[in-house]
Amino acid sequence: MSLLTNWLESLSYELEISEACSKKKSPLSTCTACIEECPQVALTIEDGTLKLDKKACSLCGLCITVCPQQAIEGQSPSREVIQDQLLLQDDSPLPSFMELLYFHKKGVRFIQKVAAEEELDKRVGKVNEVLNVMELDPLLITKTISIKEETQPKLSRRGFFTKLSMDGKRTVLSSVTPVKWRFNEDRFNSSNLYKEWSFHEVTIHEETCTLCEACFNICHAGVFTLENDILTIDDQHCSGCNLCLDICQQFGIQIVHNIHKGREAAYHVKKNECLTCRSSFYSWEESNECDICKKMDKPNFFL
Repeated sequence: MSLLTNWLESLSYELEISEACSKKKSPLSTCTACIEECPQVALTIEDGTLKLDKKACSLCGLCITVCPQQAIEGQSPSREVIQDQLLLQDDSPLPSFMELLYFHKKGVRFIQKVAAEEELDKRVGKVNEVLNVMELDPLLITKTISIKEETQPKLSRRGFFTKLSMDGKRTVLSSVTPVKWRFNEDRFNSSNLYKEWSFHEVTIHEETCTLCEACFNICHAGVFTLENDILTIDDQHCSGCNLCLDICQQFGIQIVHNIHKGREAAYHVKKNECLTCRSSFYSWEESNECDICKKMDKPNFFL
């Protein structure tokens, strides 16, 4: 097989669901973000696992932008941006919430859409509520394109040919680089976009939480840290996948959508040793019996 054939094959791609998917981490996961966004109904749940119908999939990439786990690998929607304006064709899929925030972070302030779209108004309104809390400029919808005239410094002869060469290299890299080298699912993570802000508020209820550590171990984002008798919750890293909430059998965790300045919450815990099973465990107060042994049937010596 020729090098050219190998190269052309590398340009093709398909969406793939990685092991980071919350459905693969736990059958208790209730996440359906990608399914709700898919316009082709190409994503379904079968036997508790997320399945992708590649024949139905149009490779629009919307699912990539909404997955809280960044578990769908591929290329996000192809968009046209001119200066500070995002241009949407009438047949273009509407950008998701996180996609709009990403473009705003990159300098987009206007969305050009010829035909009126009620759903687009709703999405932009939701994004502007977040931007308002962060005291940032809003996104505006317009029907016309306004291109600002940019002044370019005068180049010398050598500078002109150097720029021409560099622009040519950039064009080649952006147009013929294999798509798999340009996968970009990580860009739609809220904690990467706004490092000073939290999009979700995570709270532990001490009266019901048994400190079983199941949620700590399954969290991929590093929200929970248990060390030196201190439980730390940094909800700036929370992506809102709700996996910790789904697997908690004691309803000990609460997650609410709340834009606020990132902060860490610290809880004091006790490390103990169970006299029954001799294992070490954490609890909110000093104890000599772990929660598992407490729930076991005890023999009744008085019968």
